[in-house]
Amino acid sequence: MDLDQETAKELVKSVIDGFEEESIVNAESVTLFLCRECLPCLTKMNIPANIVQAVNGLAEKNEDLTAAGSLTDLVIAQDGRLQRVIVAGFGKGDECKPNNLRKAAGSAARALIAAKIKHTAVVAPILSNPARAHYLAALAEGLVLGGYQFTECKGKPEAKPELDFSIISGIPDAERVLAEAEVVADAVCYTRDLVNRPGNLVTPSVMAEEAEALALEYDMEFEILDVTMMEAMGMRALLAVGQGSIHPPCLVTIKYNGAGAAPYTAYVGKGITFDSGGISIKPSDNMGEMKDDMAGAGAVLGALRAIAALKIPCNVMGIIACAENMPSGSAQRPGDVVKAANGKTIEVISTDAEGRMVLADAVWYACKQGAAKVVDIATLTGGVIVALGTETAGIVGNDDVLIRQLIEAGKKAGESYWQLPALPECKEALKSDVADLLNSAGREASCISGGLFIGEFVEAGIPWAHIDIGGTSTAAKTAGFKVKGGTGFGVSTLIKLAQEM
Repeated sequence: MDLDQETAKELVKSVIDGFEEESIVNAESVTLFLCRECLPCLTKMNIPANIVQAVNGLAEKNEDLTAAGSLTDLVIAQDGRLQRVIVAGFGKGDECKPNNLRKAAGSAARALIAAKIKHTAVVAPILSNPARAHYLAALAEGLVLGGYQFTECKGKPEAKPELDFSIISGIPDAERVLAEAEVVADAVCYTRDLVNRPGNLVTPSVMAEEAEALALEYDMEFEILDVTMMEAMGMRALLAVGQGSIHPPCLVTIKYNGAGAAPYTAYVGKGITFDSGGISIKPSDNMGEMKDDMAGAGAVLGALRAIAALKIPCNVMGIIACAENMPSGSAQRPGDVVKAANGKTIEVISTDAEGRMVLADAVWYACKQGAAKVVDIATLTGGVIVALGTETAGIVGNDDVLIRQLIEAGKKAGESYWQLPALPECKEALKSDVADLLNSAGREASCISGGLFIGEFVEAGIPWAHIDIGGTSTAAKTAGFKVKGGTGFGVSTLIKLAQEM
């Protein structure tokens, strides 16, 4: 569902006059978002009496009508015709948070698309409160994200669903809120598209082309380091990962300057466009899912897309370290020793621990370009899934303030994070007998040691945080505002962080 700014303006039907009964009566369908506490408000609003009676009657018989995640489909006689009414619940009490509304909106969008509804009036009593602009943003994001579909690879690509929303709101400046929410949701969908495309369509050079197109569209500074340039800079950790592929690796930088001479924050993304594991090859079952190993780089590009479109007053450099990790006669081997750009040597224990190696040279380069803070994001480990599941990303770093900022930004964006301890024992486990560092310390606390490995290449004194999205980058099933496949996780958080710098 592509919503441009003009479409976003059309979403708001009653910014000044509040809830108008006529807007609801004339709509093809009505989508009503309710938490338990909103039920008494229905009789005080300009909602058609027959809808209010039907909903209250159902609520008396079914306490789950407003439960988080519930969808109830009604057909009501309205002005001599039948009108479909979908009631989407988002909980009670403390459950009535923006993210539950975002989830409910995602589910409702799919129900409307499945019913081939072309237009719906969206009514959420919580939006009658002028202080609930963040709920309006969450609702709009959920409607767009929940309706996302990826059909590019079909023999006959399917047309995007034609579904228009009229959100009836009492929020001041609702037009601006909706326009910004559309930009954020569009950026997440952009990243989802990148992640969902197969490895034969997304190679390191394709990622570079995407970055260059983004830089040109928004007049941002762009730089690409090819193999020759990286060799000259001593980036042999990144080069080692890509040397087994016919698709050469690259390191791409985009700089967004929205705050003049202010210092830059670096967003650094792992861009392994396909990860076979290399010589330490992965099991064949589900190896195709490793097309998503560039989700960190995709999140960086998506975030920059929105940051530039919203003209956020901050300075951000996005760096994506792109390579394809393949087994071949030229691939790196377990036992190899390579020297990274900062001079530290790495003993390769597993060629499947490749993401931290490309990020080693990438975060070093961010520091050399003057980054005052560094945030890297990567599908780094399977261990983070064991530790935190598939809804929460792990964070480890050297600066508690930066980590807290990320966690708080995530709460506002509807993305969950948990700080992992930077245990000295995990750092000690990275020591090698024959080199400075091991690229893998084994399975124990792997999500911590993997992150701390990257931290070895960040200049001393620079605040740094590593985000492991190994469990959150893709969804195994469709639920809420997430659709099976790439989730675009991290995009919204990085945007929110930029807004609050």
